[in-house]
Amino acid sequence: MPLGRHGWARAAPLQRGERHPTPTDPGTSGNRGATRTLARIANGTGTGTGTRTGIPTPDRGNLTVGAAKAGALLDRQLTLARTRAHSTALQALGSSRFHAVADKVAVLASEVPLAPAATTTDLRPSRTPPAPASPTPWPRSPPHRGQPVQRRGPDPRPVPGPRAPPPGRPWHQVRLLLRLHRYALEVCQDAAPAKGLLAAGEALDRHRDASEAAAAAAQAARTPRITPATAYALGVLHADQRHEVEAARYAFQRSWQTEALGAS
Repeated sequence: MPLGRHGWARAAPLQRGERHPTPTDPGTSGNRGATRTLARIANGTGTGTGTRTGIPTPDRGNLTVGAAKAGALLDRQLTLARTRAHSTALQALGSSRFHAVADKVAVLASEVPLAPAATTTDLRPSRTPPAPASPTPWPRSPPHRGQPVQRRGPDPRPVPGPRAPPPGRPWHQVRLLLRLHRYALEVCQDAAPAKGLLAAGEALDRHRDASEAAAAAAQAARTPRITPATAYALGVLHADQRHEVEAARYAFQRSWQTEALGAS
């Protein structure tokens, strides 16, 4: 039950005697940290963050209420996002762009197969130098040497540079590329991918779930007029999910290095 996919606010008011999903259970790797964090907040044990940073920790009753309110707030936001995504998907299914893609796929499927020489054709980009540019068909004006440069109008505004991508976007792109790589291996080799690729994919899935959970907690913390206990619970949840992100990155690094050594 990944944190960014389901309504997990019901896990907030867990009591001390309840059992939490183990890290090895399937489907719980993405949100097990959030479940443990909310349970510790509800039990009043905390994570030690307030002690290290000097932030006063609320009492146990406020922690329980704050964890429950934080879970309810996140559940409402995730429900709205899920409804919005469902509406967008329905609009995309009825749009002309979707039908154009379906028509193009049907045309490609009905075309004749490739020629036998297509399998040996070199599709790599050519390294030959480009052809020289053709001369302009109109004469250029002679340069005005010795004349002062005249400025016309005010200085143009500086063009803003490209914004830096979010920290998690390259990792999400790596996850998509790795999944495509696994699919290509399954199609070309007709065999299951190596265990290292599977472990790397699972680590990136955990990274995606944890990063989305941290973003959801940060967005919920910006809600106006929330109680200090709710803000504290959301802050602890955000920090715990960021730790899960770093752990997933480390696990992916180990899996990828093992796969690279095995391939070499």
